[in-house]
Amino acid sequence: MTPEDVSPPAVARALVGSAIALKRGEHVVIVTWNHTLPWAAGCVVEARRIGARPILLLEDEGSFWRSLDQAPSARLWSGLTAPVKAALRYADALIYFPGPADRPRLHSLPAHLLGPFLGSDDDWLRQARTEHLRGVRCLLGNASDAQAEHWGVPGAMWRSQLIRAITEVDYDALRSRSVRAARLLRMGRALHISAADGTDVRLRLRGRLPWVDDGVTDAEDVRRGRNLAVAPGGSVVVAIDEGSAEGVAVANRPSYLTRGRVDGGQWEIESGRLRNYWYAEGGESFEGEFSSAPRGRETVSLFALGLNPALAPGVPQAEDQEAGTVTLAIGGNTLYGGRNRCRYLSWLTIGEATVAVDGAPLVDRGQIL
Repeated sequence: MTPEDVSPPAVARALVGSAIALKRGEHVVIVTWNHTLPWAAGCVVEARRIGARPILLLEDEGSFWRSLDQAPSARLWSGLTAPVKAALRYADALIYFPGPADRPRLHSLPAHLLGPFLGSDDDWLRQARTEHLRGVRCLLGNASDAQAEHWGVPGAMWRSQLIRAITEVDYDALRSRSVRAARLLRMGRALHISAADGTDVRLRLRGRLPWVDDGVTDAEDVRRGRNLAVAPGGSVVVAIDEGSAEGVAVANRPSYLTRGRVDGGQWEIESGRLRNYWYAEGGESFEGEFSSAPRGRETVSLFALGLNPALAPGVPQAEDQEAGTVTLAIGGNTLYGGRNRCRYLSWLTIGEATVAVDGAPLVDRGQIL
């Protein structure tokens, strides 16, 4: 049997037991689509096993697409409806599998049809904050065969990689490592990133609170408005001084953008701005998004450190969480406490890098110290 066949109970234990630490007598809302139903159903069973009360919300893929063809306006039925909000109001926790499975088809819709579905993840996050829920968003929802084909990766392998990173990671060790990294990034002032491939970037930190995603949402996360962890988790992200980055960054991991996969990215950065860029493959996918993005698109705004040792290199949509990788992003960073409000984000990821904070080593050639 494949990992997908045997994984639902293991994934459920990780999400229900570790990610949201569901307790006996609590209520959990589990949101799913058809392609993630096996894992969502596993969460239902696991919640009941520990004495909790789950409710399963299913969006049917076929009905979704037929509704777009036949309903007068998607705005009348998209988003979180009043009954869904009512369910969340009385819940303690949320497990969210995003969809639909055919995401390339979704993103190819005309603007008037796509608009109501943009930012759906943000809608769930806002509602989780409103209701003070402990939540987790599982990336298995994005790992459909349709999306895998769009990015040129084997779907079964992608899901297997995510499953291992969810079920085989030591969450206590992940948290301990993230706490130390976050402390250094909060207290530090100068960051230096280098690698054998030619990466050499210096930037400044501003004492901003790093966003720690260790795959777990606890009471402290809820207090700070970080109500949806990601599964698999394993990153620390900080909004940097937006005008400070200088140097050259060379990616040796792919980036999986909405329009397609890009490889071999090279950014030339000056005064906190992306001045020139090249890609060995897929550059048109970056250029297509970048050229139409609004003001602030070129600002180097985020630094991320990957922490998950169970992630293989270059796993789609988790490329920045592989232990020891460094990711730089351009575009908006207000979610992380920055001041660039641009609604655009792109990134490149560097493996085997060395990172120093105020001269003190944090990562040595991909090994977190």
